[in-house]
Amino acid sequence: MNTLANPAGSPRRADSIDVLAAGCATAFIVILGISAYWDRTIRVLHVFESLPYLVAAVLCLRHHKFGYVLGAASGAFWLWTAGTLTTFVRNGFERVAMLFRTGHVDRPDILLAAPAACVTGGLVLFSLWGYFRVRNKSWGDAGLFLAAIGVVAGFFVAIFVAFAPRYLGMFRHLFGS
Repeated sequence: MNTLANPAGSPRRADSIDVLAAGCATAFIVILGISAYWDRTIRVLHVFESLPYLVAAVLCLRHHKFGYVLGAASGAFWLWTAGTLTTFVRNGFERVAMLFRTGHVDRPDILLAAPAACVTGGLVLFSLWGYFRVRNKSWGDAGLFLAAIGVVAGFFVAIFVAFAPRYLGMFRHLFGS
């Protein structure tokens, strides 16, 4: 299966959608770095967590279909876990409101959730937009999306197990525990 967005031998410069997808992935990696700087207990976790976003950014700039799929799956998984399985995103936006209301914020580490949610949302949007502009789409790509979601979920759960098992609690209610 050819997963290149363009036919072989027809290089094309990255356009604004590709750059925006890659920029959102890069911005999220920067946010992970800032967060890890503040909390040394998540440094190794965030190094590994950044890998799918880095790969997605590079592949989007190269117009590779899997880059768009990986960007959408990775961003959506983070938004799902941080926005629905925990209160991290909501708490981040509460800190933004606090900052506007009072001029200061009590937890800048939580405040980071707001820009993280914005850039991962942008990554999902621009990755899907980039994918829909691909010429060689097929119904088989549904399998590619499902595989990416499974691989991304497995990867993130694996790095939580390896480097930050305390975060596994967010998945407990999914398994009836």
